[in-house]
Amino acid sequence: MSSSVRATTESSTRRRPWVVRRRVVLLMSLFVIPFAISALLNSYGPLTADSAIRMAFATVAGQTIAIGGAVAALVITVVSRRSIPGVIFFALIALVVTVYAFTVMESAGVLLLDRLDLVAETARLN
Repeated sequence: MSSSVRATTESSTRRRPWVVRRRVVLLMSLFVIPFAISALLNSYGPLTADSAIRMAFATVAGQTIAIGGAVAALVITVVSRRSIPGVIFFALIALVVTVYAFTVMESAGVLLLDRLDLVAETARLN
């Protein structure tokens, strides 16, 4: 076998390195990981101050991961030199996810205050 044929077959059989897919990053960071965090840190018993704080922090952590995943998908898109419409699309996704996540974090803070008031009122009644 000549060296030129061997070089051609070796280059054609080389495997491309595994690249993180941006769809997988989005699915994991927008749905799977936040849901798992919320399910693990949810209060399945009576409401206490500790459980209310834990649930609020789980919400904030999940939304922070969602923002990070959307930005990571945008970075993957830019680094892999995708087309301009693809970059714009993922930039819009990152923007929408960020705005929605901040809204959810704000409502988690309000819900935390409501839950802590409920716990304090229940403690006063007992």
